[in-house]
Amino acid sequence: MYTPGNILYFTPFYFPDGGKVKNKYFIVLATSPENTLIATLPTSKDHIPAQIEKSHGCIDLPDINFNCYYFEAQKPITDEGRGFPLETYIYGPQVALFDKCKFKNLYSVQEIDYEIVGKLLEPEFVAIINCIKNSRTVKRKIRRALGATFKG
Repeated sequence: MYTPGNILYFTPFYFPDGGKVKNKYFIVLATSPENTLIATLPTSKDHIPAQIEKSHGCIDLPDINFNCYYFEAQKPITDEGRGFPLETYIYGPQVALFDKCKFKNLYSVQEIDYEIVGKLLEPEFVAIINCIKNSRTVKRKIRRALGATFKG
């Protein structure tokens, strides 16, 4: 479940900050021995500036402090050829740390609490990691952890 590159779909997802409960995708980026996950909750909300042309992959605009990874709708991104049903975005500043122990308590039954959608294709996963770890919009703690875990 917590393998880096896995895309999970929680039904429903309970936000750590107490936000509205809803079904949500979740991408595991890295795990640590301290029971922490570095992960992201991709969204279908488009916050890319209107003047920027969207192209599948990393969109990093340091001049305006903007970073995201853009997925085209239905583009195969997993080892099973699956993609997101809608245009989907990972925003660098929203990459976060999650407590693995809390997840095990909340989401204990596969196919009821969550589904493993698939594992990201290696080139896609590497592109996401590089997009996030090289962006100044991402928290320094997360950039360091990803940099230490993924060289190159």
